[in-house]
Amino acid sequence: MNSKRRKLLFLLFFLLVFGIYYLLEKREKSPDLAEHNVLSVIDGDTVIIDDDKKSRIRYLGIDTPEIAYQGSPGDPMSEEAKDFNAKLVQGKTVKLEFDEEKYDVYGRILAYVYVDDLLVNEELLKEGLATALIIEPNGMYSEIIFDALQQAKNNKKGIWGDLRNLAPPPGNSEFRVDLNKAHRYEGKRIVVKGRILDVRKSDNVIVLNMEDKLDVVIFPDDWNNFQHFDIDPEKFYKGKTVEVIGRVKMRRGKPGIIVDHPMLLRSSP
Repeated sequence: MNSKRRKLLFLLFFLLVFGIYYLLEKREKSPDLAEHNVLSVIDGDTVIIDDDKKSRIRYLGIDTPEIAYQGSPGDPMSEEAKDFNAKLVQGKTVKLEFDEEKYDVYGRILAYVYVDDLLVNEELLKEGLATALIIEPNGMYSEIIFDALQQAKNNKKGIWGDLRNLAPPPGNSEFRVDLNKAHRYEGKRIVVKGRILDVRKSDNVIVLNMEDKLDVVIFPDDWNNFQHFDIDPEKFYKGKTVEVIGRVKMRRGKPGIIVDHPMLLRSSP
């Protein structure tokens, strides 16, 4: 076989391999998945569709309040978020649009969800029933997401309204644990109550010390959520007794709960 023939075969083989790779990539990143019906609504940002696997779809770019379920307390406005989502998509045909990553670590499909031309992710934000959650590299609609969030804040809708009206679900009292035992609940969502003795602040974090037994942690990306309510966490909570909803994480042998919104950190008598 002469040199020119070998080069030609090599070129054809390269083009074939590249073509297959391109087609697979295109299919994986195709903006449209076949349309599906929504079988059920799990919460404000998760639904189940009628494909062969009964896949769970996790809405991209947003995070709605955690709904109560067996063994876990709920957040304020969680039922409202679920109900609004259900009103938009339950039993309807939806179209999914993907970003860079198609699945999350739990195996759920990540998507922007449309009913006709309505972007459901955006509508939940506009109603004040979600916060923005952009996890790179899935930032295709970041501008739309943050514009919708700001619109809800400007209109004081949903979770951006009067804090006094953002009460936790009545059943949350069942999940309140003794502050001394919070360390036993690592990885679980609980409700805990205690007095904030002091506050530490750096460029990277605000830490509220709850009776030297638990840290309430607020990261810089969420400081604006407190400022929206004219709350300076460094000054507002010190000396107050508060009730906190959240997931326990251990750091250096001490339990902590990360909060991203003041509705999860309520002053308590």
